[in-house]
Amino acid sequence: MASSENEQAAAESRALTRRGFLRGVGLGGLAGAAGMGGSRALGRLGDEAYPGGIGSSEVHADPTDLYGGIVDVPSWAGSSSLDAVTFPSPESASEYEFDVTEQRLEVGAGAFVDAWVYGGSVPGPLIRAREGDRVRIRLRNLTPHPHSLHLHGRHAPAMDGWEPIPPGGEFVYEIEAAPAGVHPYHCHTAPLAEHIRRGLYGMMIVDPREGRPAATEVALLISGFTIGDRPNAVVAWNGVAGYYDRYPIKVATGEPIRLYLVNMVEGEPLASFHLHSQTFGVIPSGMGDRPIWYGDVIPMTQGERAILEFVLPEEGRYMFHPHQHHLAMRGAMGWFAAV
Repeated sequence: MASSENEQAAAESRALTRRGFLRGVGLGGLAGAAGMGGSRALGRLGDEAYPGGIGSSEVHADPTDLYGGIVDVPSWAGSSSLDAVTFPSPESASEYEFDVTEQRLEVGAGAFVDAWVYGGSVPGPLIRAREGDRVRIRLRNLTPHPHSLHLHGRHAPAMDGWEPIPPGGEFVYEIEAAPAGVHPYHCHTAPLAEHIRRGLYGMMIVDPREGRPAATEVALLISGFTIGDRPNAVVAWNGVAGYYDRYPIKVATGEPIRLYLVNMVEGEPLASFHLHSQTFGVIPSGMGDRPIWYGDVIPMTQGERAILEFVLPEEGRYMFHPHQHHLAMRGAMGWFAAV
């Protein structure tokens, strides 16, 4: 009898927790969705906080935080700080101007990097065009180091971006946007690994001439940052570690989602994407007009990309992260909040 009463009490407790959770991701606001499971008191990156250092299996996180990891969101980041990056504008453009500059960026709470950046941000500004459009990108190098801009996809070899632009110099890249899909861009000046680790990369979306079906569009680029002498000590979606754990990506329940996904983690064989509680259609390498296979994990080597299409059919929070858990726990945990 006692056992039956205990089971009933446990079931009621689970039901109450579930109802409270759904209220948390309701239309009342994103902060409510982030309150459960969002990292709150993490962010110290030194060995004194985490014996064994970053990457140790002994991560002593706040016990009330289920999945936040060892890196908290920087204090400057608010609930709308990454909206313009997360939800790409549907508008295309034919002219872009990027300055390459040096900036000291806080990519996680207390985690600073001396970055090289395109257009003032890591990742660099989104480039968007329609297939076949002429696109001109004027790149000015305002640093004391040579840099360049290499676009993936198809273009004339003279526009390939492997030739360095000297300090104080500039170059105009002119391409015919192709093929339709999502492509990374990045610096291709030696040593390449350092230029990418410091932040010189971004995303280009090329829309098909006839467009794509209506959907909520989301862009996620994963990358790693060196802290001290530790490569990829901090790993982030769209340049800010822990951001989508604290501030889930809010989308409408039952509506189609199109996710543009790019991996720019230097020095890791793979950085996959795993979505909990749902499967997605995959347009592999981000090129094509429709999904050709389905799954809930997609592996990506560095520079690889994909377009994922899915629907979140009921209210709730859907976790996403790389299935390399050492990367997830360094800042790459996140959530979709279906409301």
